[in-house]
Amino acid sequence: MTTIYLTRHGKTLWNLEKRLQGVSNSELTEEGIKQAKSLGDRLDGLDIDVIYTSPIKRAYETAQILRNGKNINIIAEDRLKEINFGEYEGSTEEELLGMGKGDEISKIFSGEMDVRAPGGETLRELYNRISEVLAEILEIEKGKNVLIVTHGATLKAIVSYFKKSDEIYDTIMGQTTLSKVICKNGEFEFEFINDRTHLDDEEVKIGW
Repeated sequence: MTTIYLTRHGKTLWNLEKRLQGVSNSELTEEGIKQAKSLGDRLDGLDIDVIYTSPIKRAYETAQILRNGKNINIIAEDRLKEINFGEYEGSTEEELLGMGKGDEISKIFSGEMDVRAPGGETLRELYNRISEVLAEILEIEKGKNVLIVTHGATLKAIVSYFKKSDEIYDTIMGQTTLSKVICKNGEFEFEFINDRTHLDDEEVKIGW
């Protein structure tokens, strides 16, 4: 039996401003660092064998915080990056629409699999690379407890993979929430998804 824990990086400045981050980076906010520390305390009681993370700075720094001083190997994996928004990265959807472009973004967010931003990536391409890397992780880390640290859209694709669905999971995955998947004999069962009980219940929802 292999156990996979899933989480998203802590809150960033561009999350607050609703800017498209994609494969670009925005720094973790003080709140984002606090979120990661809270999850790190929760994970402290678990026997995590290895951490796989997107190499993008906001995710990698979150992974380092979650390691919480333990001697746990962190593996940066390119295929765990966020969906690429191409030319639109760094802009808000409102700014793009004001310039007469950006119609693709709402379609991508609504789950249309074959739409891409100029120079960007489709959800289908995201799903395919996620499927590839998860199959490898499950083979390499068989029988272990694995933590994966990644991004919002990437997490949706990961949940879809474990649910054996051809459509992208439609629930927003919150920053540093936790999901747990039990993997056994090619079957996957979620114990919980998007759990935030370790976070401040009074947190005001700002940004995404």
